[in-house]
Amino acid sequence: MRSLKFLVLTLLPFFACERNSGSIAIDFVDGTGFEADYFDTIEVISTSETLDSLVTLNPSSLLIGKYIDPIFGSSSSEFVSEFVLASIAPDFGDSNVTVDSAFMLLPYSGWYGDTTSDFGIKISHLDDEIMDDSLYYSTSNFSSSTVICDTVVKPYPNKRIIRTGMFDANQVMFLKIDKAFIKSNIIDASKMNPSLFETNENFVDYFKGLAFEGYPSNKAILNITPGESDFRIRVYYSNDSLRADTVGPGYNYLDILGWRGITGNNYGLKSVNLFKFDRSNSQISLDNQDTVNGEVTSYVQSMGGIVTSVSFKNLNQFRDSNYFVNHAELEIPIREGSALEYIPPVKLNAFMISGHDKILMQEYLDASPGGGLRIQSVLRDKKYNLEVTKFVQQILSRKDSTEDRLLLLPDGNASNPRRVVLNGNLDPVLPISLKLYLTKRE
Repeated sequence: MRSLKFLVLTLLPFFACERNSGSIAIDFVDGTGFEADYFDTIEVISTSETLDSLVTLNPSSLLIGKYIDPIFGSSSSEFVSEFVLASIAPDFGDSNVTVDSAFMLLPYSGWYGDTTSDFGIKISHLDDEIMDDSLYYSTSNFSSSTVICDTVVKPYPNKRIIRTGMFDANQVMFLKIDKAFIKSNIIDASKMNPSLFETNENFVDYFKGLAFEGYPSNKAILNITPGESDFRIRVYYSNDSLRADTVGPGYNYLDILGWRGITGNNYGLKSVNLFKFDRSNSQISLDNQDTVNGEVTSYVQSMGGIVTSVSFKNLNQFRDSNYFVNHAELEIPIREGSALEYIPPVKLNAFMISGHDKILMQEYLDASPGGGLRIQSVLRDKKYNLEVTKFVQQILSRKDSTEDRLLLLPDGNASNPRRVVLNGNLDPVLPISLKLYLTKRE
């Protein structure tokens, strides 16, 4: 075994420099010989398919909006989120309380699509509670009947805004919300039933949360940042005492927070992304994928849209043949010209298939950074490189029940809207390929 390890370490620098045109036999002191080979003609089959389910509970980024891609068709997102009181048991005073103004602050850190166009947003009060013991998916349904904001804005990306004494590192949209709703459901309700406002657990059970959706005419998807403290409702109110105060500003304010990371009462907020796709005008035919011979082009889409399946057809020839996998790597080229308008995902994740289960590939569990996007020149040759050494070794060793294929998904699938067009295994110029380095005991 020590001789084998020595051979692997010795051969890898040679393989990194040039391809091996044959075999190398090395005799060690004890007379044991090994044969090292490099195979670049391992057949892979790439096709595209939909993802059957995607958990979107508490994503790192909340998505709202829509964009129409001539290749993928229409993709849209909305989300629901809980809110809590910045200060429990608020006291609004007893005499003639009025809501002077109320705003929803939506911080966003990214966008996908055309942000020069108008962006429509509708915010509604949730009828359904986001349950603690439920697992939510991108196709889950929530009912919301009372609209508290319906407006069109200009996102103004890359512009920082100072407003009402607040400054955020990211962009923030300020949206007016219905003052009558706040007066009835917050101020009047706190007087009629103060126990609902004594803890945030009680408040969430009562208030339930808000649903955020974009207009069908939108041309971009925005990444709302649930970790930003500016994700909140701010309510400015006054009463007779405040208005009569000649020293103070004459008003006060209440914040209802949507941002995660709140330490007060140790309360963890929940949110869910919800996605929809319309491929009626897309260039992708998922119903006619050739699973035997593969495809010229493959597709990967975030938000649980489309994934690429990569099957390894002729690895069986190496089973039970005393081969040891030194290194195996998938090279996944991006279709030239397809990433000019729509930025591809930064990284692809690979999942193994075992029955109905999808298991993150072992290389990722071992903290390998594989699957990153590489750009070899300014104009072309964008590709992903994905190490699959342990996966191929598992196949050859028959160590588990996983299928001889991988599913390629974007990193952050539930919280980013990116997509990418890939060269399939039948691409005539630069197909997806498996680079395989093996060592065989003679």
